[in-house]
Parts: sequence; structure tokens; C-alpha cells
Amino acid sequence: MRVLVVGAGKLGSLLAKRLSEKGHEVIVIDKDENRARQIAEQADVEAYARDATDPSVYEEVNIATVDAVLAVTNKDEVNLFIAMMAREYGVQRIIVKVRDSRIAQIASRIGIAEHVVVEPKVVGSVIEGVLEGKYSAVDLVPVFAGNYRLISITISEGSSVEGRLLEEIDYPREAARIISVFDGESFHDPGEIIRLRSGYQIIALVREDKLDEFIRAFK
Repeated sequence: MRVLVVGAGKLGSLLAKRLSEKGHEVIVIDKDENRARQIAEQADVEAYARDATDPSVYEEVNIATVDAVLAVTNKDEVNLFIAMMAREYGVQRIIVKVRDSRIAQIASRIGIAEHVVVEPKVVGSVIEGVLEGKYSAVDLVPVFAGNYRLISITISEGSSVEGRLLEEIDYPREAARIISVFDGESFHDPGEIIRLRSGYQIIALVREDKLDEFIRAFK
């Protein structure tokens, strides 16, 4: 997959490195020359020190051949502009990070992105789940992918799944995909986790009609 990551801050750099390590062809744009140079040195990516609000840069990187665009700069308005440019060039997969939930609602309403991730809501959901150790699902994004929801579930102390492998859990695999596991410090691919522990956050894309069944599987 050919992926364009716009914004080489902490999140953008992490995404670029991980996607590159998984064999994807990654292009990074950041107007800060130092950031662009650093990510090019740290990962096998093609980096451009350019202003993402300059329309000519998208011709330069040949955005029409890109499979996915991740707009993760630190400015909501810039990320929305990036999404609009990507949509204009026919990119099918567009993911936008914003900090203002009102902007997320606008982006969702006009349909310029596949997913709009509200950064404070994601962080707040993780902290809330760790604090309360609750069994309920927490929505991480206000955008629905068809009839699927991106949710987070916290493993509580005394849960029946403590000490077990993910592959041993009987959840509805035909209707759910576990994307990542947060251990309190780092996000991991599901295959990297040896045993589940209390406080771990399961982040998954789950079909709505199977949401209750998915939650019960981790009680």
C-alpha cells in the first residue's frame, strides 16, 4: 500500500516508521526541514520538506497514485485542507486527526474523510478506561465506518481473560477486528501481546450488531 503521511510530529513519525516496517511505501510531508530530514534518516520513507497547504506539493508526490492519506499535523484546519485535496484527487482512504470535536462533526457531515479521530477523546477514553476498569465500550471516533464502530475496552482486574492469549478469546471474529492493544505505556500489534493483563486496552473495529457479544467475550 502507498501511504501519504502529512505531519512528521510524534504521531506522524510513529505512523511512518511502523507502516514502513510493515513493508508499505510511505511518503511524508512536513514543512519543518529538520523533521523531514529526521524521519528520512530514521525510516525507509520518502520525505518532503514542503508546506501542506501548497496545492503543488500534491502533484509533486503524485497523490493520485496514493492508496491512503493520513492528515496528522498539529492544525485542524490544515488537516481538513489535506483531506479535501486527497478527496479531489480520488484517494479512497483518508484519515484525519483533529483536536476540536466541532470540526470533527463538520468533517463527518460533509464526508471528506473515512475516519476523523478526535485526539483528546482518544486519550481521555484510554485514561477513563484504565481508571474505572469498566467493561463497557468507549467510542474512539465520532465517524461510523458503515455499520462498524471503533471502540476501546479495558481489561478489568479479575476478568476471565487475564493471563490468556488473544487467540484464545472466543469473540466474534467474523464481525470484529482487533487493531491494537495498549498496555498503559505503548500500543502493540495484537500478535505482540503474550498474555492479557488487567488495565490493558483492547482497541477494535466491531460491527454494531456484534458489539455486546464482543464486550461479553472480554469480561
